[in-house]
Amino acid sequence: MNTTPIFPRFANRAALRTAGTALFLAGLVALIMVLTLNVRSRLAAMERANSDDGQWVMMQTEVEALRLKNAITSVIAGRGPLSETKRWFDVLYLRVDLLTSSPLYRGFVSQPENSHNLRQVQAFVDRWLPIMDGPEPALLAALPVMEAEVTDVHRNARSLSLAALVDFTQSTVRTRTKLSQTLILLALTTGATILILGLLALMLLRISRIAQREAAENQTTGARLSLIIATSPDAIVVTNRVGWVVAFNPAAEAMFGVSRGDILGRVASEVIFASEHLAAYQAVISDAIGKAVAIGPQRLEVEGVRADGIRFPLEVSIAVRDLNPGALVVCFLRDISARKASNAALQDALTQARAGEKAKASFIAVMSHEMRTPLNGLLGAVGLLRDTALDPDQRDLLRVMQVSGEVLLGHVNAVLDVSVAEAAESTAQHPFDLDQVIDDCTANQISLAQKAGSVLTHAPLTGAFGHVIGDAGRLRQVLLNLIGNAVKFTRNGKITVETERLPQVGPDAGWVEIRVIDTGIGIADQDLDRVFQDFETVNPRNGRDVGGTGLGLGISRRLVEAMGGEIGVESEIGQGSVFWLRLRLPPVSVAARDARSDLPPLGANPKAIRDGAAPLSGLAILIIEDNDINRFVLRRYLEVAGHHVTEAVDGLDGVAQADAQAFDLIITDIAMPGLDGIAATGRIRSGGGASAKARILALTAHALPEQKAQFTAAGIDACLTKPVARGVLLAHVAGTARAADAAFVQHATADVLDAAVLAGLHATLDPSVVDALITRMIAEGDRVIPILAQGFNEPDQNARLAHQFAGGCATFGAARLRLALIAFETAPKDEAVARAALPALWTETRTALQQGIVRTKT
Repeated sequence: MNTTPIFPRFANRAALRTAGTALFLAGLVALIMVLTLNVRSRLAAMERANSDDGQWVMMQTEVEALRLKNAITSVIAGRGPLSETKRWFDVLYLRVDLLTSSPLYRGFVSQPENSHNLRQVQAFVDRWLPIMDGPEPALLAALPVMEAEVTDVHRNARSLSLAALVDFTQSTVRTRTKLSQTLILLALTTGATILILGLLALMLLRISRIAQREAAENQTTGARLSLIIATSPDAIVVTNRVGWVVAFNPAAEAMFGVSRGDILGRVASEVIFASEHLAAYQAVISDAIGKAVAIGPQRLEVEGVRADGIRFPLEVSIAVRDLNPGALVVCFLRDISARKASNAALQDALTQARAGEKAKASFIAVMSHEMRTPLNGLLGAVGLLRDTALDPDQRDLLRVMQVSGEVLLGHVNAVLDVSVAEAAESTAQHPFDLDQVIDDCTANQISLAQKAGSVLTHAPLTGAFGHVIGDAGRLRQVLLNLIGNAVKFTRNGKITVETERLPQVGPDAGWVEIRVIDTGIGIADQDLDRVFQDFETVNPRNGRDVGGTGLGLGISRRLVEAMGGEIGVESEIGQGSVFWLRLRLPPVSVAARDARSDLPPLGANPKAIRDGAAPLSGLAILIIEDNDINRFVLRRYLEVAGHHVTEAVDGLDGVAQADAQAFDLIITDIAMPGLDGIAATGRIRSGGGASAKARILALTAHALPEQKAQFTAAGIDACLTKPVARGVLLAHVAGTARAADAAFVQHATADVLDAAVLAGLHATLDPSVVDALITRMIAEGDRVIPILAQGFNEPDQNARLAHQFAGGCATFGAARLRLALIAFETAPKDEAVARAALPALWTETRTALQQGIVRTKT
């Protein structure tokens, strides 16, 4: 597949052994050749020694010197001619010249003693040469002297002759010795060579037999591999290291529409890839081949092209052992068009599912408006009617109306809680006092149990838990639901909350089990499997006088599973029920617990509470509301408080009246036909009319996250969620809540907990009810704040959670937290500001709310 050759060298043991053996044999052969040449050289030297006998030359020098002496003596005695003397002098002269100039005798004459004797002889002939070539009278006169000197020359020549004899004898011995040693070494080397060649012959024979067996095995293996490749459903393309195709199976032929014969010997990448991708894919595949050699087979996705030009997604798996010459690259190719189509279908389904979830959220928001708006009018009218003179029958009917309306509102809230529970897929982990959470939940239900004639107790089987790591808010919500159910279905009985820490075993230590045991009516066996399903209500055989949507246990199951735990039930008709849940809540050290920065408790200011609770009467108020029931309820609330009320039936009517008359306060609904509350507020603020500077309070059953920014931009000072309690409304009208709402943008200066709002709750509601509401508020905050701070959901979902929880904060006067939530809601993606502030604000608010519970108990 790769068109660029890569040439790394990898050692092979068999090749190294073969190369080593060949080098050794070559060395032996070279040694034999060297020894043979050495023997030949020494034999030639011996032959030269026989033909150019140095000993004979030296003896001749002695003889010639003696003959010269005899010739000189004969001339002096008158017996011989002078020419004979000259002849032997010339012979001696030539002999000396031969000894001094011939390289044959250089080694001999270079010896000190021999050199001295030869120089004496040479000095003699050099000194007498001029006289010998001069006039005869002079020569005859010098012969007596010459005779005396030639005696010494003869003696020197004799010394050279004897030395030559000794040297020749020694040289002959040395030459013969060396020749003998060379011949022995030559014989040994030849023998070793013959032995090694014999061994190599045996090895070659063995290798030949092994090769034959391996060839047969390879042939069998090759046949099997050929069968596998031919029948493989995946395309298999085998190339050499430079990318030329050497194998192309039938599946590859069918995949690319190219026959095996047409592609063999061609570069594979040029056939199976489009030309515009060729360079890029070749680089990618070259890199994959290198990685395959280093770390193993590689897999990648590319786009292939068939012979007819059709493109398709292609998965390529590349396997290669090395890149030595002759190495092969094996590529397994698979058409993944179906997989891509399936993934695309899944992605489309996911997109549609998300769209459906968004549509469901929008539907719930709209339905909350459509249901809460009439409920607001119903409960408000009931509240006003209760303050009038009524006979006992009317009061009973009014109580039924109020209870029915509150039950209906509870159903609406329960349906919305399902959406919240489904959205909260993750859980926050924080240190909290588990014993305190359990005690809070039991204390919350004690009064209701007592009214039913039952006893509610807590039995810690393994002692106190102390502080643990987990989601306190969700746990509190689950426990309140389980204990509340036990209280509802138990009359004149006993309810026990048993707690137990399970044995600490293995890495998953830290599990606890909480059991809510009651002696109530029980559940039939056939109904146990469906009690945790949504909208499932189990009717006991003897009937029941309690209500519910059938959502509580379904929500509890979702919350427990989101915390990674288990929940279940065991029950028997007439004997009671045991609802149990197991959660991993590891204990936390004191140091880790104390690291949480809880602020000091909020100090109550009795004077501020009294002053804040006193409404400012006599305000001129304009109500802009298209629902006549809501206008009626709002009018009665405000007129009873001493305010002067003017009504407008829609946005256009409200703008006209606000421009014509100066009002102290304008209360406007948000969702109205024609001109909605946001647009009406914008016109009032920008129109320059009589009420352009008035305070504007918005009422809405729901507010989408993107609308919050429009509220502030239009000039709305505060926004309340329907149904609005009379005390909360009057507090805003009177100005006791305005300090918090004015911090719609600047929340840093708002109070942690508005004492006046909390005092108003205590003044209008039973203390136990206030405690229960605060406990529920804390549980909701423990669940919602970590979700918002860590961004578990989509921005729109987080904005809705912030909007819902902000309404609860307004009810209890948690001004600073409420305004932070509003800021988060208006800009849910501003993580740097909103997310970082929420946990600390919730810690402050939670502490203040707990102080409120303590004050009511005391």
